[in-house]
Amino acid sequence: MIHVKNITILLAAATAFTLLMVGCHHDSATMLELSRIDSMVYHQQEREALPLLQQMNTEQFSKEERAYHAVLLSMALYKNYIPCTSDSAINEAVSYFKHSGDDLKYLKALVAQGCVNEDMGNLEKAVDSYHQAEGLPLTTDSSMIAYAKVRLGTLYQSQVIGTTTIALQKYQEALPLFKALGDKHFEQVCLSSIGGIYRNIDEKHDSAVSYLDEAIKLAQEEGDQYSVFANRYILSEYYLVREKNYQLSKKYGLQAISANPAIIDHPRAHYRLASSYLFLGQPDSAVYYLDRAPVARSAMDSIVYYELLSDLEHRYRKNEEKSKNYIQLAHGIADSLTINSLNHRLLEVEKKYDVQLAELNWVKNDSKLRGTLLLAALMALALLTLVFLVWRYRNQLKMRQNEIEMLKADLNTSLESLEQMQKRLDSREQNLQADDVKKAQNDELRTIINQQIDAVHQLMSWSYQYDSDKFAAKFREMMTLGGMGDDSNYWSNLQALVNDLHDNVLIKAQEVAGGTLNDSELNMLALYCCGFSRTVVMVTMGYKNVGTVYNKKLQIAKKLHVADLDEFLRSTMPQQ
Repeated sequence: MIHVKNITILLAAATAFTLLMVGCHHDSATMLELSRIDSMVYHQQEREALPLLQQMNTEQFSKEERAYHAVLLSMALYKNYIPCTSDSAINEAVSYFKHSGDDLKYLKALVAQGCVNEDMGNLEKAVDSYHQAEGLPLTTDSSMIAYAKVRLGTLYQSQVIGTTTIALQKYQEALPLFKALGDKHFEQVCLSSIGGIYRNIDEKHDSAVSYLDEAIKLAQEEGDQYSVFANRYILSEYYLVREKNYQLSKKYGLQAISANPAIIDHPRAHYRLASSYLFLGQPDSAVYYLDRAPVARSAMDSIVYYELLSDLEHRYRKNEEKSKNYIQLAHGIADSLTINSLNHRLLEVEKKYDVQLAELNWVKNDSKLRGTLLLAALMALALLTLVFLVWRYRNQLKMRQNEIEMLKADLNTSLESLEQMQKRLDSREQNLQADDVKKAQNDELRTIINQQIDAVHQLMSWSYQYDSDKFAAKFREMMTLGGMGDDSNYWSNLQALVNDLHDNVLIKAQEVAGGTLNDSELNMLALYCCGFSRTVVMVTMGYKNVGTVYNKKLQIAKKLHVADLDEFLRSTMPQQ
């Protein structure tokens, strides 16, 4: 009986082992196939990868396989310009990989989640996903982290109030990563974006041209004709509109329209070139390039077209009535868009659909069918562009309103925190006795605190006097004058006070950060140690928006190896 029982146990164990190996083989085969498709999705083969993912039956997949499939499908859809309509699958994937111990798949899941939220219009969630992705160690996958920074730069750059600085920072952080990876495509994307931002900053004009020229060289090396064209067009428009250097505008304009018209057929490039010739006193050449220009395809094309016709009638044909009619048409179209300065963003939108249109033209050889598809695509592009602009404008208004309301609501708290600081200074002065140095520090700090209280009182007065837009303008005007702590003695006195009151907390923080905290970060940390609100921090540091405060806090927390700055303050200053 014992022998038979042992045999039965062995047979049962063998059967279980066989079933386990079969299951492992199934899992391994599925994961191997997904890994193969992963390589396609992230190496410019997303068109071939998408149908493979869509054909998979995920009902029998394990949790890991289903999560991995959701990540790859989300990215393949995004890269093929097919909007995602649900975030449930990618949210489950992020949750799974967050606790799986697989940091690489968790990073990819976060980036894919950001892309899905972008498509669905949840920009705040997209920013949060990308921020979490860029916070992972570079050793996980520097290319994915760099890509997350580029997406953050694009999202911040699309906002109205004060986030261009953050966008520029993200592009500048991503640029050296792509250089180190040898990824020339995204390197030139960063160069183009940085150059595009710099061209609107007076003291950075030379840098803008340098970055854009470098972007053109890289695009030429990669054979990316569209990027070569786009950067040349940006330079042509920059020299025409900002610098009034019509010779250079003509130079880059001629280079831009020399691109293969079968791939790039952009009417605005011809219009800008014609304007350059017109301002150079060569109206015949202007008319020549105007006649060769493709028909306007979008609202922005039409605005530039009618402005050019108005200048032609005024400068060349001396017909003031026609000139006035054309400029009124241009202004009417501009008013309907309700938003300005979107040329470079519109180029990005047009590029997205131009790629699809070019692919259709390569596949379809029949000329009549190509013409029909072209017309339909152009009509869809015009409609989608208008919808995109209106949606973006409405979202920007909402975000701006929320920031202003938060600022107004924070003013009373700001006043309380400053008055509390006055009381601390009074209490400290009573204990200083014969310490003349610290008494002098107290007096200087009290002077600055009084100035800050006056500034908060002024903001409170404005918040009652003006509507949201005028209040925001007044706040930005105040911040343009600089921070209330511009005096170097203020910061040294404040840091001395904080260390005195809180057991050398700033010195400890610098030790925890390994000496990486700079003067600006130590100053902000000192303000938070004093219990100051966000508004006081903004007024004192001279920041124009909450986004800058949030970003700086994240940087300090990262150097202190904590999830957020408040966590550090709680652990280091329990009395707070």
